[in-house]
Amino acid sequence: MATDLAAGRRRRGHPVRWAVMAVSAVVLLPLVVVLGSRLGKDATLGQRSVLIGKPAPEFTLTNIDGGSISSADLAGRPYVVNFWASWCVPCRQEHPNLEAFYARYRSRGVELLGVMFNDTPDGARAYRRELGGDWPLLQDAGDRAAVNFGVTGPPETFVVDDAGIVVHKIRAAVGPGELESVFTELGMPPAG
Repeated sequence: MATDLAAGRRRRGHPVRWAVMAVSAVVLLPLVVVLGSRLGKDATLGQRSVLIGKPAPEFTLTNIDGGSISSADLAGRPYVVNFWASWCVPCRQEHPNLEAFYARYRSRGVELLGVMFNDTPDGARAYRRELGGDWPLLQDAGDRAAVNFGVTGPPETFVVDDAGIVVHKIRAAVGPGELESVFTELGMPPAG
């Protein structure tokens, strides 16, 4: 009979085990739900850059077509700094939107700078041949500009006003009309 009682306990389990499992389920289930709901989501989306409202980092970058561009060259003009890479799928998705923006704002003195992120000049040239675009494509030797802007990966885009202050950051592919909306808020609606 003692053997039958021990066998019955093994089949049903020990009451303390059941209590521990029940408490664990009550504690762990909400944690699993919260963590699971964040899977596949970029934790940096929606976060404001610490640069917003502050002077843009100074830079001097080499153009893949020769020459260089510095932040000092752009003093008194608004500009957009887009960190991108030829291997970046969202960069390819945003490309037509950047092209449309530049076509509308270039004549207004707004510069668009494409700063390569972990890429090569050959990769950048092939990308431009394939997709078009005529804004400067710049090398960031030692990733200094990316670090100073706080870039974690492409694409990331910063809007700098004519006073040299970072006024907006986009931490994803630039959407249709998104940059135009930012400049309209700055009092610069698109030309024509």
